[in-house]
Amino acid sequence: MVDASFPGGGPLRNKSPRVLLCIANPRDRELLAEQLRETELDVRTADGTEPLPKFDLCVADTTTFPSIADSIAERRAELGSVRLPVLLVLGPNDSEQAAEPYWDNIDDVLSVPTSKRVFRHRVSALLRSRTQSEQLALFARAMDDAKTGISIADAGGDQELRYVNDAFLEITGYDRSEVLGRNCRFLQGPETETEPVREVRRAIDEQRPVSVLLRNYRKNGELFWNDLEISPVYGEGDTATHFVGFQEDVTERVERTRLLRRYEEIVTAAGDPIYALDERLHFTLLNDATEKFAERPEDEILGTHVSSVFGTDHAEVLSAAALNLADSDTDQMSVGTVVENADGRPRRFQTTVGVLPTETFEGVVCVSRDITEDRERESRISVLDRVLRHNLRNKLLVMLAQAEQIQWHSEDERVTDAASTIEQAGEDLLELAETARKFTDTVDPGGDELTGPIDIADRTIRAVAETRMEFENATFSVDVPDSLWAIAHNSFELAMTELLERAAEAGDTVEVTVSMAADDDRAVVRVSHDGEGLSEVELAALNEGTESDLQHTTGLGLWFIRWMAVNSGGTFDIADTDPGTVVKLTLPLADVPPGTTTRT
Repeated sequence: MVDASFPGGGPLRNKSPRVLLCIANPRDRELLAEQLRETELDVRTADGTEPLPKFDLCVADTTTFPSIADSIAERRAELGSVRLPVLLVLGPNDSEQAAEPYWDNIDDVLSVPTSKRVFRHRVSALLRSRTQSEQLALFARAMDDAKTGISIADAGGDQELRYVNDAFLEITGYDRSEVLGRNCRFLQGPETETEPVREVRRAIDEQRPVSVLLRNYRKNGELFWNDLEISPVYGEGDTATHFVGFQEDVTERVERTRLLRRYEEIVTAAGDPIYALDERLHFTLLNDATEKFAERPEDEILGTHVSSVFGTDHAEVLSAAALNLADSDTDQMSVGTVVENADGRPRRFQTTVGVLPTETFEGVVCVSRDITEDRERESRISVLDRVLRHNLRNKLLVMLAQAEQIQWHSEDERVTDAASTIEQAGEDLLELAETARKFTDTVDPGGDELTGPIDIADRTIRAVAETRMEFENATFSVDVPDSLWAIAHNSFELAMTELLERAAEAGDTVEVTVSMAADDDRAVVRVSHDGEGLSEVELAALNEGTESDLQHTTGLGLWFIRWMAVNSGGTFDIADTDPGTVVKLTLPLADVPPGTTTRT
């Protein structure tokens, strides 16, 4: 059996230690081998004339050691910090001076003959040192290769650093020569909070473990969040000799937590119900607006089915949406439902349903917006618009007919002049009503289905030709390519006609200039004239896109042109050229549809 003092393989081994006997005398070699085998060691022999097998301890005599010394030196160089011990055996005829030439390359000397107990004890001690060196080397490799920063500092003095691993250097950006011998406070800076630093100092003074989150600085001045843990290492007694620090760069985690906290605050404060449902459509998260709609506290809602708050119809629509999302590559979709509130009144909801950002489908997050008032307002405005336009047109036609009758039958010049003024105002109002009718679709900022690729050069040329026939007093100068495709609202030609008519009406004799060209990814259209320009108030209102009580325009035409450009994904600018005005439109360029004329 193995000697009680022999450590065996230890926790790092799963086989017996290997002992190499390089003894010249066969009888002595066999005697020593027999004594070692009794301790269940893996005994190997060599006479120094052949390559050495692998071993953990070499027992050699003065005859064979010179022939294997170089091989042992090579093995030691390969193992690095792991010890490869050598026991030199001195025979009866060897003096202690015989070992002097080898002192630098051996670990112990044993004179024979000796007792079995002494021999086993020497072998056991050397193998134990070998095992300890393996453990230390393993620990050193583990610390050096760890992804977490590791540092060791003295417990006394200024707690100077004695060891740092590569991860510590990677986190901080320093070289090893720049940190060893220094206190870790060099990582602190202006934005390092004082309280965590005080907590570390108190723990070091009291020689106890501590864990803090510090805002530290890298060598290049960049801030990072350092999740720091420090533990004391005790020597003899209860006095700490060193402190081991573990540093982890958690900047991304901290920033993500802060961002999530801001999102949570936004979601909580949102006026629309926002809630998360698991795959069974049970509530897992909800905001204050959901509580308010349900008129129930959060703890009563969590874990219940969505139908308990929004009703069966809403739940069925959400279930279908969740199934569609789970079976498709789409991340979100919108659905419409009618839901009864806590008072039993029907409310129209538009709900955006999105998949939770998990590897497998685990549920959805929903944002439900109550659009009841919006839809009712839209419906009422639509009815009001139709009634007003119909009645306005009818009343204006009656007014114009009466004004015409007055002019025909009255011989009083003042009366006919007044009737003429009324007729002109009525015609202006009638034209305004007609313009409003034409531009109804353009007013809708969400009319994406009315937007697409259009040959704006062709449409502009047609608008110019039409305006030329109507306004003989205007001169048109046109610089437009044969073809230029852009993304535009289908009211583009109508808007261009309105713009050209506005320019032609700016004076008795007006020169109108129209130009068009492609600039990077935009089509640029310019229409200018040298007639009477707009006021500064009108220019400001049109460029800003809003009117106020003290800032308004006199017509709808330029507004509709502006809305057409904006709805097309473009821009509208208008400026005074003194004399005259220039309007600049930009629209996104579009690819030429297959089978059409190539853009020039």
